[in-house]
Amino acid sequence: MSAMAAPSPEPAASVRRSPTRLLVEGWRGVSHSFAMVNQHQLLALARTGAVDLHHRDLPFFMPHWNARDTGAGFAPAQAAFIDGLLPLEPALADLVYRIAAPIPAPDRRARRTLTFAVTEFGLTDRSFADPALPPAAYGDGGNLVVTPSRWSRDRLLDRGFDEPGVRVVRHGVDRDGFAPLGAAERALNRRNLGFADDEVVFLNVGLPAWNKGIDLLTAAFAAVRRSHPRARLVIKDASRLYGLDAEAVLRDLARRQPGVITPEVVGAISVVSGNMSQAEMRLLYGIADRYVSPYRAEGFNLPVLEALACGTPVIVSSGGATDDFCDGDGVIKVPSVFVRADLRDHPGACRVEPHLPSLIERMDEAVRAGPLHDPAHPLRRAARDATASWTWDDAARALLALF
Repeated sequence: MSAMAAPSPEPAASVRRSPTRLLVEGWRGVSHSFAMVNQHQLLALARTGAVDLHHRDLPFFMPHWNARDTGAGFAPAQAAFIDGLLPLEPALADLVYRIAAPIPAPDRRARRTLTFAVTEFGLTDRSFADPALPPAAYGDGGNLVVTPSRWSRDRLLDRGFDEPGVRVVRHGVDRDGFAPLGAAERALNRRNLGFADDEVVFLNVGLPAWNKGIDLLTAAFAAVRRSHPRARLVIKDASRLYGLDAEAVLRDLARRQPGVITPEVVGAISVVSGNMSQAEMRLLYGIADRYVSPYRAEGFNLPVLEALACGTPVIVSSGGATDDFCDGDGVIKVPSVFVRADLRDHPGACRVEPHLPSLIERMDEAVRAGPLHDPAHPLRRAARDATASWTWDDAARALLALF
């Protein structure tokens, strides 16, 4: 008798992996940079369909922040989705991603924790919610630290973090929301803000603070304005978020530099006050001819990326965090020197110091070139093209690779 053939196996049932249960713990509803990054990442992670997404709010760094006075400015549908995300017990999550300040400790209840950490000058004990926790604890048990730039990564390594446990996960930009203005839209909004067609408008929406180079920016603008009376500067007020009144900062600079920041120079500087939606920020980027950021220390500098996405060429410090994404003809770099020195109560602070005469020269060249009214201008196209691979969807995919 011949042996019976073995029965054919049943077709294997398809096995569908459950989405990763991701609990994000951080800030939402306000316009602080950590909260903006968190909210953009939430939207992008949701678009992947690869995670079961949850959110738990951590206490704001400043108690006065609120959605009414310091709101994030997302479109209603986006804001509703973000606000509608529900919490989850950390023990039930496959992964907890914490993004807040001071840097929170890994959640002991979670299986794994990704901790967002970013720094400008470097880390001190004040940077941490638990200063006594050693850096190695952030990488125990498969935990990781994520940071958005090589500059910030290097400062974490200075603090004693282990390089294998620190991953650079770069930020992105919403290229649909931050898109170039058409010629008519640009002309209308420039007129609404009181700018003539032949005026060259410089813009900076960072905090009016020393590390952002507000003193360098105003000094350079003053020098350019003396030669070019059609030059204008727009800066953003941050009084609601940080209590930094831009007009008060200008008055203080004028008091300390009376021969430089003259009343005529101050009169050529427009201060945009109040909280702005992202649609309004797009208009502000779009009316400018150059975005200028002569910063000394930044963890990433998201407004520079947003300005580029809007087709606005940028003038930025070299050697800092923006070196990661600032390249091409739409970017003009200001030579800068790396400095490591004690700074007030921050021992061994790291920064770059932009060369002021070079900043003046680059701004002067921009005025001589004239306004960039044509949306198809090569510099505008180059600026926009520089952001092609710097989207929040790219950032979400990089995060997913760590999950």
